[in-house]
Amino acid sequence: MSGIEVVGLVSGILTILETIGKLSDALKNAKDLPPAFHEVADKLPIVREILQAVEKHLSISADQVTNEAIKAVLKHCREKAEKLEKLFKAVEPSEDSSSFRRYALAVRSLGKGHRVEVLSQGMMEDVKLLVQNHAAQAATEVQVAKLSEAIRVMSSMESSLTEEEAISQTHYGSGDNVAGNKYAGNHNENSGSGTAYFAPVTQHVLSRPRRKPSLSKLLLRSLLFKEMNTRPTEIKTEAAGTCHWIFQHKIYQTWESRDRSLLWIKGKPGSGKSTLLRYVLDNTIASKSRKEMPLVLSFFFNGRGTELQKTPDGLYRSLLCQLQSKIPGALEAMEITFKQRYIPLDTSGERWEWNTSELRHYTRTAFWKTLETHPIILFVDALDECGQKNAEELADEFNSLLHRPLWDRLKYFRICFTCRHYPILNLNCAFRICIDTENAKDISLFVENKLSSFQEQTGSKIAEYVSKHAEGVFLWASLVVTRVLSLYQGQIGILQIESEIRQIPQTLEKLYSEILNRVEQDSIDFIECICFAARPLTLFELYRAVSLARQKFEPLLRSKNEEEFRIHTAAMKWRITTLGRGLIEYKPTEGVVQFIHQSVKDFFVHKGLPSLHKSTDTKQTAISAHYRLTQICVRYLEWVHAHLTVNEDQWRKHNWESKFPFLSYAKCWWKFHANHIPENLQESFCWPSDASLGRLGRTILKFENWTIYWSNDPKETGMLHIISQKGWIGALRGILTRADEVGVKIDLEVEDRVGNTPLAVAARSGHRAVVKSLLDNGAKPDQKNLLGKSPLHYAVQCGDTGIINLFLETGAWRDKDHLDMNGYTPLSYAIEKGNIAAIELLLKRGSRVDHNYIVDGRYPFFLTKWLYFVANVLFPIYYVLLMVMCFLESFKLGLVMFLVMAVFGPGAYMSGRKAIVSWRTPLSHAADLGNQAAVRLLLKYNARPEDKDKDGETPLSRAEKNDRKEVIQILRESMGQGQRSEVSQEVC
Repeated sequence: MSGIEVVGLVSGILTILETIGKLSDALKNAKDLPPAFHEVADKLPIVREILQAVEKHLSISADQVTNEAIKAVLKHCREKAEKLEKLFKAVEPSEDSSSFRRYALAVRSLGKGHRVEVLSQGMMEDVKLLVQNHAAQAATEVQVAKLSEAIRVMSSMESSLTEEEAISQTHYGSGDNVAGNKYAGNHNENSGSGTAYFAPVTQHVLSRPRRKPSLSKLLLRSLLFKEMNTRPTEIKTEAAGTCHWIFQHKIYQTWESRDRSLLWIKGKPGSGKSTLLRYVLDNTIASKSRKEMPLVLSFFFNGRGTELQKTPDGLYRSLLCQLQSKIPGALEAMEITFKQRYIPLDTSGERWEWNTSELRHYTRTAFWKTLETHPIILFVDALDECGQKNAEELADEFNSLLHRPLWDRLKYFRICFTCRHYPILNLNCAFRICIDTENAKDISLFVENKLSSFQEQTGSKIAEYVSKHAEGVFLWASLVVTRVLSLYQGQIGILQIESEIRQIPQTLEKLYSEILNRVEQDSIDFIECICFAARPLTLFELYRAVSLARQKFEPLLRSKNEEEFRIHTAAMKWRITTLGRGLIEYKPTEGVVQFIHQSVKDFFVHKGLPSLHKSTDTKQTAISAHYRLTQICVRYLEWVHAHLTVNEDQWRKHNWESKFPFLSYAKCWWKFHANHIPENLQESFCWPSDASLGRLGRTILKFENWTIYWSNDPKETGMLHIISQKGWIGALRGILTRADEVGVKIDLEVEDRVGNTPLAVAARSGHRAVVKSLLDNGAKPDQKNLLGKSPLHYAVQCGDTGIINLFLETGAWRDKDHLDMNGYTPLSYAIEKGNIAAIELLLKRGSRVDHNYIVDGRYPFFLTKWLYFVANVLFPIYYVLLMVMCFLESFKLGLVMFLVMAVFGPGAYMSGRKAIVSWRTPLSHAADLGNQAAVRLLLKYNARPEDKDKDGETPLSRAEKNDRKEVIQILRESMGQGQRSEVSQEVC
């Protein structure tokens, strides 16, 4: 690292400290903040003073070794400074909510332990280390003494948040704790006269070995997702004096008194359900009056958020993370599975995905285990926002948890759901509170508070009108209040204000329709992108998507990067305000644009956008939107690829997403949108030409950084593999038709990293129409990959008899007895899976019933045939070459292949194991598995029950070893018939 870069790091920290200083000035009169904020603000000037001295010194004198050592300290210091800045920003004065509550939520989002005094102490210790380890010892003795005193004050300060106030989710990353000194350098102080010190740094400051993450941490990483805790922080806190009624409600008190009970808080859209639940959750966590403190778990669905924020998977993953962080050992069963299936493949925790059924099972198991020692209260908000079917299934699932037998041995368990007036379920022992019949007083308090100054100045009684006509909907009251204040600020007369307010529709849907009438036509693309994006878009992503939707590619072609577009931030925020008519907001903390409420999104999806498009077909409107978003993403990826001039080894050295802000969305979600396009529109879609088809596929893969070759997604070298894996038959037809029209030949034999063609990918994925189209257009049905598998092998593994028949009818029958690297034939895969229809198809085409193949083999079958030659020559050479190829493509893939060789390669073979494979004939294999139907079918096609496999076992002996009684009987009957037949022939 150069001296300029090091100085840049120091300057960056100083800029952050300057911002914190300005923020602290605004907090001087804040009454609801912990004293720690004022204490930190008083002590930070000494940190700034020392860093300024360090900056001055480094700009004139620093060698390379010193710079490298300083880098480690400064990076840690900057990280703490950035988090400290977030805390100060979170507590900026606001009339909407309590500063203390926003502080508690900010600490939750950063992780347990990231309190203001702890971050400050850690930053001060970093600066002290900087000036005492001779890395940049430019501070005077007086400055060091002041800094030491500041650290002492921070360390002895009373905690700004209690455990109950701060607890939410622990930090799941691999970083160190903030508190305490993390460096192992020399900490001797110099008691000289106060002159500056300039001496070399000891290198051991940099030599901090990284600890290997524990199994529990790896498991948590596989469950954690970025937005898990963001939704509660977006919910507005309750207005002063509101929500208190819930704790005095008889139904709530009854629910709270039961050991096992389910409470539904239902209400209209915008009635304040989320705010009420957060109020209940915060007060439940803060309560200290309980004899037995329960484990409080929560999840807030968000229909406007990312996929995991609005699906059952997100709920399960969040609950499992909370259980594991608060009750070590709660996920013991899940850890066992994780260790068995995951650790052998990859220990990074980034690629593992749990399916829904697994998550549901382990959540249930973890709840049962936890309830043996801890009571649980579970809060789930906005259940309806995960979709009606999912909502009904989740409600039924958790209700069944409540009524599990043998509850006498478990602690109490209470569940509280909030949702709209669906799903309507007949659940036993469920309590219900209808919020929109209970919150009239709360709405009145809210309106009176917001319009108090307006009423004092005008004497208007409009507040009474708003409260009376809100009909339990807080959001309607809030929108109307905003309209009143906006008109008043615009110097509109009181009579005209009252007249206009009385004309406002008295339901949300009619109010949205009235607003929609004033929406400009230019807003359609803008609203459409927000409605149908797979996740909330950032300001720059939205700007780019709208620009591309309107086919404005000229600015793209003129600019080499997107820096010039950052000047449009203010303009974009203004457009959000004007085009959205108050229904769309920019969230500065997350940097995203979204609707102000789920009901707004629902309205635009089902009624608003169809109306703007002069249509009544909601489904067609959604399809058209996904079509355009697919086009936007694909064209953007093409454009990015066309403007990249770096060579292959530079792909991973660049932070592409900072250079191309829309790239993150385009590369991750273009397939999501394409999946929503029906076959006929896929065919007419403007897919890339053949010249760019392969290039675009490679571009996508490099950005997605797929590395493990046996994962579910193929490692495509072109778009055809992606299309084949997804089963997009319309897209395939469109590409092939367009190629015929222009006289271009599409290469259908293009291979991925392990030699799979698009045909093999389609067969493995079970897409019959794609397989047929590829075969009709000349794809070779017998091409093998590097693992020796033909498309027929994959078709049998998939189990689709229609695909198997297609291959057998088009020449692949020649591969019916081909052995892959594992020693398996298509017939052996069919027997292994118990697919009787596939077995019969293969036997009809003449698959051999007398050959031997390997089952349970750990190594390729030819190792047993040419033992030392292959084990010591061909096999190592093959895998060394494969590893080299993998390292060139991806370091992770190469590393995985190296580990596979180390564990399963020739060296392991030569370690003294006697039996590495087990042989079978088709009949002995079926008998071994106990598959009666397969045995009868093989006997029908003349498989002989007395033939021995290469292990010296007959089908009958295999069946006897595994006690397959029915199979034993079938084989003995067959052998008896065969003997009687031979006797009759001799008599004749």
